[in-house]
Amino acid sequence: MVVEEQKPDLELRMRRSLLFVEKWLSKDGVLSFGKILTVLIFVLIVLGPIIYLLLQIIISWNDINTTVFNDPILGNEAFLMMLRSISLSLKVAAIVTVFDIAVGVPIAWILARYNFRGKNVLDTLVDMPMAVPTSALGFSIYLFWGTNNGISRLYNSQVGFVSQGTFLIILAHIAFTFPYVTRSIKGIISDLDLNLEKAARTLGAPPFTIARMISLPLVKEGLLAGTILAFTRSLGETGATLIVSGVYQTAPVVIVSWMKGLQIPTTAFLAFVLIAISLLLLILVRIFARKVGLPWNKVFPRFERKISSKKVTRTRDGISLSLFLIIVFIPALFVIIFLFQWWGKSPFSGDNQAGMIYQVFQAPDKKIADITHSLVTSVEVALIVTVINLVIATPMALMISKMKNKKLKGFLDSLIDIPLVIPSSALGFSIFFLWGSNGMRILSPGFAMIVIAHVSFTYSYCVRPLIGSFDSIPTMYDEAASAFGASKFTAFRKVTMPFLKSGLIAAAIMTFTRSMSETGATIICMGFERTIPVLLVDFFEASTFPAAAFAATILIIISFVMLIILRSVTKRREK
Repeated sequence: MVVEEQKPDLELRMRRSLLFVEKWLSKDGVLSFGKILTVLIFVLIVLGPIIYLLLQIIISWNDINTTVFNDPILGNEAFLMMLRSISLSLKVAAIVTVFDIAVGVPIAWILARYNFRGKNVLDTLVDMPMAVPTSALGFSIYLFWGTNNGISRLYNSQVGFVSQGTFLIILAHIAFTFPYVTRSIKGIISDLDLNLEKAARTLGAPPFTIARMISLPLVKEGLLAGTILAFTRSLGETGATLIVSGVYQTAPVVIVSWMKGLQIPTTAFLAFVLIAISLLLLILVRIFARKVGLPWNKVFPRFERKISSKKVTRTRDGISLSLFLIIVFIPALFVIIFLFQWWGKSPFSGDNQAGMIYQVFQAPDKKIADITHSLVTSVEVALIVTVINLVIATPMALMISKMKNKKLKGFLDSLIDIPLVIPSSALGFSIFFLWGSNGMRILSPGFAMIVIAHVSFTYSYCVRPLIGSFDSIPTMYDEAASAFGASKFTAFRKVTMPFLKSGLIAAAIMTFTRSMSETGATIICMGFERTIPVLLVDFFEASTFPAAAFAATILIIISFVMLIILRSVTKRREK
């Protein structure tokens, strides 16, 4: 009886203690300190490495000038190689982005405006390449286009349809950048006010003119956001490019190559140049997105009426969907077909030792042990990174959402996008430069440095969904809690947190999948550790394709499961 009486008293005391702590945490001084700490963590993890890289370039300019521009033996060959690699990266990114816009906008329109059987399936398929690790995508695309196992098998060719090089790089980059354009404008098109279009239709305007003059200008910012994301993702991609590039080297691949050769000054200079290009693109988009209009004022009634016909519209939609299936979807998942082809033996020679079963499970080197260890490492890194980002990103998202100073809010909101546009290999090198032996000397390449690098480039993927969740919560709930005497921290715990459930899950899944998929930054920071995307590249370089296909299929399955969960959570939040 005494024990039963003491239990409620203990719970009451614990509740009072919790309320006391939350009331203390809600003081203006404590909240201000929390905001400063949140910004400092962001600066340390994301901006700090970039700033330190710039300072070291300025301090060590004489060494960089010698190695890059005036090497006693090679002269300015390093600088010329930089120019060639950057030029190739920019050319590939530009071509890829044009394709993404040309095909992605019609598909976004189909998904937003048409109702048909299989729409949800198509919607999921469009997102699939964005979730799959790029090393797995690159390997699958190489198998489809670059070997006699893929499309060239249809006409019994002994070589691939496309050789390693610029064209294959473009095909690989299209696959993983395509969803950024489609996804950026699909939601905006769905939310457009149809009354404007109906009014234009009653005045006799054909559908193409309505879309060009009314709808597309309203989705301008989403289109620009998708364009810059597609361009910068292509510009900074490493994992897929390592597989499909051959002797051609884009700038991120050169960073990895020079880093392996311990050419630190030249790597630092190239990394900063890539970061500067990416930041310049972000700034230009932020400045001109709202100032520059779509320059389509003139109307061509006869021509636009013809291309608005059902026959032309269906042809356009059919071509867009066909290009998506042929260029993006089928090549991206062809590795699964390849795995079944090579499951037990070679489909060409019948050799059992060339099959996946032998290479992975029976060969003396026991690749299954490497795959298991790398998969565990990838999952551990992704889980730790997700937990860290949820802890440090939630206060930042809350602060940005509730900030009343619009200029400061816009500035901070722009800074959050930096990890989205910076090449991960360049950001990974800046992390290595700051935390490693060249900087603070706190970490050596290995597990901990991989975690720090992944926290840095996944930070934005965690903050963005949470900002949307905070913005969607009606302010009347907080006001009601305050009216009943609840402290700010108590109101957050009891009122706000329940609304954040789906947003937290979405942020966690996006962070987890992005961490699982990274290759470039991991290669720079990994030391003797191996994540499964890096191991896939190792298998490819060793020409053990069936083992690489097994690892890639595991990544695709994990990514697909995460994508389905994310879509389910997102739909529940929308409802």
